[in-house]
Amino acid sequence: MSLNLELHSKKLLLYPILQNIDEGILITDTSLNVIFFNEQAEKIYHTDAETIMGKHADTLNPSLDLEAMIREQQRLIRAKAIINGDEVMVVKGLLELAPDKFAAYAILHNAFSKEEIQLQSLLQSPYEGIAVFDENLRLLYANETCFRFFKCNNKNELYHELSSLIPLTNLNNSMLKAQPTAGDLVTVRGKLVELMFLPIVRSNRTIGIIVKGIPIYRQERTWGQMLEQYNQGTAQYYLESIVGDNQALVKQKELAAKAARTISTVLITGESGTGKEIFAHAIHNMSPRRKGPFIKVNCAAVPETLLESELFGYAEGAFTGARKEGKPGKFELANQGTIFLDEIGDMSLSMQAKLLRVLQEKEVERVGSIHTTKINVRVIAATNQDLPQLVATNKFREDLFYRLNVIILHLPPLRARTDDIILISTALLQRLNRELGTRVNKISRDVIECFRRYDWPGNIRELENILERAINFCEGSSINSEHIPQHIKACKNQEPSPAKAEGSLETLLEEHERQVIVNTLKNFGGNKTKTARALNIHRSVLYRKINKYQIRSF
Repeated sequence: MSLNLELHSKKLLLYPILQNIDEGILITDTSLNVIFFNEQAEKIYHTDAETIMGKHADTLNPSLDLEAMIREQQRLIRAKAIINGDEVMVVKGLLELAPDKFAAYAILHNAFSKEEIQLQSLLQSPYEGIAVFDENLRLLYANETCFRFFKCNNKNELYHELSSLIPLTNLNNSMLKAQPTAGDLVTVRGKLVELMFLPIVRSNRTIGIIVKGIPIYRQERTWGQMLEQYNQGTAQYYLESIVGDNQALVKQKELAAKAARTISTVLITGESGTGKEIFAHAIHNMSPRRKGPFIKVNCAAVPETLLESELFGYAEGAFTGARKEGKPGKFELANQGTIFLDEIGDMSLSMQAKLLRVLQEKEVERVGSIHTTKINVRVIAATNQDLPQLVATNKFREDLFYRLNVIILHLPPLRARTDDIILISTALLQRLNRELGTRVNKISRDVIECFRRYDWPGNIRELENILERAINFCEGSSINSEHIPQHIKACKNQEPSPAKAEGSLETLLEEHERQVIVNTLKNFGGNKTKTARALNIHRSVLYRKINKYQIRSF
């Protein structure tokens, strides 16, 4: 009794300290009944102190196994445990207060929670400016990147710079709704900066906000580092240039990355404007041939009479007007590299036969020549047509189809990935601003809603043209409904057309599951505990699915 009273009095003296540190603390008496359980321990175990106080410590789930420590005379143990889906570092020990009389303690450190990892990464980023404000928009913290970008020496100077930006953004709206907001573009010191707002919420009240700014020039520099990783590929685009989180698109990107490691022929299918050429560029730049040439041929744009000489070249004096020394064709120019044959479905049957011979024999014969030239070329073909249907109607050679049909990528249309529209629009807006020398930094919500409900028969190419048109008509910094065509505005009050079901049943179910998780996360402001509870799954299961579907944080 006296031992426990002594321990209890010491606990009272230490209470203010133990209650306010970052680790979870549990202390028992000599009967291993819990006499102290701080707030951090409550958060880790998802239980109130009242429910465990006075009870045996090993009734916690998962158990700390303190009885076993006494039985096996283990004075100190360091281990890891999974508690409510989080990996927790556990230090537990025994205090011998008298012969064979032990009290126990445990120190719990949730060092591996996703929230903490994300926060540490966020604040320490050398490429992004980070500023933290309280609920009254007083500046509490800013990282070194933020100070360097604004060329400020102290917090007062920086606050003056930042406060002038706030009216131009959705920061207040993000705080009022207590929901993360991304995609704001503002011009700072002549450079475009993309802003992200992350409200800090406690007990359903916003007590502050984290502002994350990504200068566009810095983003380009990051891409430059990626280019180095690929040893400066000769094509223009990379896999990182393909914007979107749609599950069907993500799978095609993964398949493209795998295809890049081989030399096999790749066939890219999809509607016009879905990004087939960008995928071809990306595959080349990830391949071992990245240092070799990347040659593009649009089979539909070259007249039939010229296509043969364009592809295979011609010899001296092959026809009237031919160069005296002859000319190499695209296949010869692509030797040791990649040739991209776009719109291959528009090629005539006679040209298909000649192309098949090149693919089989790996040699070309120039028009008017009697000699052949060996080539080592990787072929990537693309079409917006249904090649199996063309084969069935004798408009495309079956043997050539099977020669091309080694690795197939099928790109989803824009109407099937409406959740990506805001990401794609933001990326296109940034690029168009750079090309046109404009500073149109925002797209209104009304316009985004119209975009989400429009069917986009021209896909991403049509979206880019609409944005370029809007920029030219825009006199301010924001694209509003008056800047877009009437036929797109007319879609605002229509119900969004259901996306066509494409792919296997498993793919469709996974896409539906992903969308349910995304919507639930949005409803709870990104709170994963509430999301898991609403979906009736364990938090660890939710984390696995978030990683599986590559769902961004909210």
